[in-house]
Amino acid sequence: MNTQRDGFATYFTTSPQRISKDLEVPATVLAIGAHPDDIEFGCGATLAKWAERSCATHIAILTDGRRGTWNPTQDLLALAVSRQAEARSAALALGAQAPLFLQQIDGELRATSDIVLRLVTLLRSIRPSVVITHDPWKRYRLHPDHRVTGEIVLEALVQARDQSFWRELSLPASRPDALLLFEADVEDHSETVEQRHLEAKAQALACHRSQYPSSYGLAPETADATDHLLPHLIEVASQPDSAHLSERFKLITDL
Repeated sequence: MNTQRDGFATYFTTSPQRISKDLEVPATVLAIGAHPDDIEFGCGATLAKWAERSCATHIAILTDGRRGTWNPTQDLLALAVSRQAEARSAALALGAQAPLFLQQIDGELRATSDIVLRLVTLLRSIRPSVVITHDPWKRYRLHPDHRVTGEIVLEALVQARDQSFWRELSLPASRPDALLLFEADVEDHSETVEQRHLEAKAQALACHRSQYPSSYGLAPETADATDHLLPHLIEVASQPDSAHLSERFKLITDL
């Protein structure tokens, strides 16, 4: 096959894996997570670093988090309300703006045209330079909300960049410069962070007190959750071949 003639050359060209490092601090970032605390786990230190450097930091949470418990007698609607309050406190700890809650039912997220439209509207309104979300191609991921969130974001990115979609919004098309995927199947980008950014991440995670028993292995009444979390976060952010701390992502710039 003459791939050049057929216009497919780029599809058949491979290059060595390269690890990029540290995007230019964006003017605006939008992080989109499936549940309250997903963003803190996935990119909390990076958001804290950028917010510290005057980046307008936005967070959107797709589900209400009502199933974030192992307690069979838990009032699920009450938990959803408390998790919103926790997410607001966590965003404040990171230096981000108050989260936008899209209120889909935890565990039942689907890529409907309505939820895609709401994200298209958000993307065209905020016009982020960088979008961060879940990797929809993560192998062996069990929780469907994480995978579906990534799929929804990708669909919304494509529609938000094309003015032929949703003309009735009367909002100009918007295309970010970069997409970062956290908990990625293939990591090829790192964002260098300092310990103070990991401390902000630990403080943000500690705001999610409802998750202490289920996600953190802590008693609900734990008073010093930040101290419990920080050593683990430092360990995860350390790399054997580097003296620096970092959060790692899949970077996509062909958007």
